[in-house]
Amino acid sequence: MAVIIRPALKEDCKGIRVLIQELADYEKMPDGPKITAETLEQDGFGPNKFFHCIVAELENKLVGFSLFYYTYSTWEGKSVYMEDLYVQPDQRGKGTGTKLWKAVVDDALKIGCSRCNFSVLDWNTPSIEYYKRQGAVDLSTAEGWLCFRMNKDVMERFVQS
Repeated sequence: MAVIIRPALKEDCKGIRVLIQELADYEKMPDGPKITAETLEQDGFGPNKFFHCIVAELENKLVGFSLFYYTYSTWEGKSVYMEDLYVQPDQRGKGTGTKLWKAVVDDALKIGCSRCNFSVLDWNTPSIEYYKRQGAVDLSTAEGWLCFRMNKDVMERFVQS
């Protein structure tokens, strides 16, 4: 049976949350995810959508997902940021990840996006090499961009100072 690539539904959120945990385990950050399936339902399917998601389904079971959202570049305009792309290990090497990524990029192109940004851990050589083969550029090497983050407690201290 072939893998089905489709937009996520609210009913998929429990399965997506399981896949997020699998991704975190793979990334050696098992305590990373703080959100629940209910958080995903609210943030992805509530009145104010913060993200979009595409899933890969095989025999009524989710085997992969790509979560993304739209951003804006002051240099190039509309952009898409792919937050996560994950396929279960037994489904890798079958084109499922490529199909998920292409679905994100296709959606972005349809609304006029000019770039697809994403991050990858520096030790994840298979993914880095895969992205490069598809034409992606490592911006930290090519242009010197570094990625920064402020966690919630830092954000709160920042606005109160």
